[in-house]
Amino acid sequence: MDEKHLVERISLLYGEIDWSHAIGLLHVTAIAERGEAVLAIGPDAPSSATDRFVLGFARARADLILTTGAILRSEPALRHDYAEDEEMQASFRAWRRNLSGAEESASLIVISRSGDFDVAHPALRAAIGGMVWTSKAGRRKLGPRVGRLSVEVGISDDAKDAKDLDGEDQVPSLGRMLRVVRSRFEARTILLEAGPTIAREFYRTSEAGGPRVEELLLSRFEGELASAALGPRFEPLSKVSRHFRGTPTSVCFEEPSGVWRFERYRDVTKVDSKIWC
Repeated sequence: MDEKHLVERISLLYGEIDWSHAIGLLHVTAIAERGEAVLAIGPDAPSSATDRFVLGFARARADLILTTGAILRSEPALRHDYAEDEEMQASFRAWRRNLSGAEESASLIVISRSGDFDVAHPALRAAIGGMVWTSKAGRRKLGPRVGRLSVEVGISDDAKDAKDLDGEDQVPSLGRMLRVVRSRFEARTILLEAGPTIAREFYRTSEAGGPRVEELLLSRFEGELASAALGPRFEPLSKVSRHFRGTPTSVCFEEPSGVWRFERYRDVTKVDSKIWC
């Protein structure tokens, strides 16, 4: 797919948008229509070329990608590439360059209280720079640097266990982390690639002045699924709609795995809403 067709595909999904102004904290995730559970990564999950395209599109927009040590542990081969094939990868690079002038891919921020992940992980080796946001114990475990990423203590040590940000006491650390990385890396768009436990906090704390997701690219699979393909429940969509205060764009596609709906949520004061389907 060349850059021209890539732009056409983006427009088909989300409409004619000036993406250079669509900045902020961006979240991308896929859920099941029934039960609103996050799709679990693995062989039981339904495949979708469009869902993979949406992820690459989000990565191409990002100045920073925010993930967790838990993600790195669960996906030992993860790299934050735009696409699986080199032609589309090159098209996304060109689109990113035309959008923001960026020649390199996004920097990587890893949140991990325990510091328990492979310091030779492919995602870390591929990152041009970034930071690990961790505890004092995590810093001792990791050392002063992880590949090209610096290590900074940002999570308090008073939690009961060493799980990645598992608990309400971690919410202030998330807000502080965002302020630090936005300032240090001059980031206009940050992509949140994290599991539902941490992602949920970016929706639940917005009314209290905490970190707030400003845009959601949501893929919804409308077919039947085995229980092994279902992860934890995502935020109720009624609550998500209130969070963004507007109607999402929506387009449906029939794919080999079944029917998928692709939605974009953003504050209506920032982007006009249109609906396809």
